[in-house]
Amino acid sequence: MFEAAGEYPCAVTEGGEEGLELGFLWCANQMEDGDVLTLFIPLRSSLRNSRLLQDWSSYRDVDVVTSRGASFIRSAGPVLAVWPDMDALGQISRSGSRVKALCVAAWVEEWVRPWVTATQAEVLGDVQVWAEVSASDVDPVVEEAMKGLTLTVNHNNTIAAGFEKDQVVGTLLVLHDAGYELDSEELQGWALANGWTGKNPKHLARYVREINSGKRPRTRSMPKSSYLDHLKRKVAGEGSDEE
Repeated sequence: MFEAAGEYPCAVTEGGEEGLELGFLWCANQMEDGDVLTLFIPLRSSLRNSRLLQDWSSYRDVDVVTSRGASFIRSAGPVLAVWPDMDALGQISRSGSRVKALCVAAWVEEWVRPWVTATQAEVLGDVQVWAEVSASDVDPVVEEAMKGLTLTVNHNNTIAAGFEKDQVVGTLLVLHDAGYELDSEELQGWALANGWTGKNPKHLARYVREINSGKRPRTRSMPKSSYLDHLKRKVAGEGSDEE
């Protein structure tokens, strides 16, 4: 069972030295006995770009993991994600319950803003760009559909093929055909915050972009004609009867 980002503390700060220091302190304050603080960095050479990162990498209870390749968080504890994009956050999500808290030190704010919005991450420092982190703009019916997919697909599997692809693509096509707005970055951020792991949030965003451009990705499964009414009733709080 994978743990959703909303089930552990999340924070965001800027990616300069001051922000890194705030993020590291926040992570250290989340630590419990036996925890290891993981620095999740783009490349091993990234350590050379920050005196603080170089110093912290030598600490006994700090581990360094790079986003290149199939990297996993090796030890339980808080994670300081240094200069990530949302694909890198997808890599972190594969580590499941080993991630006890996550702070993102953002180099380019727009790379992670959908994740910040979806998790309502705590803002560290006087970072004006994050001063107005709004609630999610995902339509309630679309969000209800996403919640259903989250429970339906096996997150150990890729949604790029098989049953999982059929379920995701079929649902997105029905929502799109009914006129619901689908934003690829918003949905990728929502997926990252709600337990979708690895490359699946990225695949989800790709399907949305393809559908919005007029393409019809193949699927062998389309929801029943009553599916949208079912979602609307759930949003309206009129029960969760099975269709």
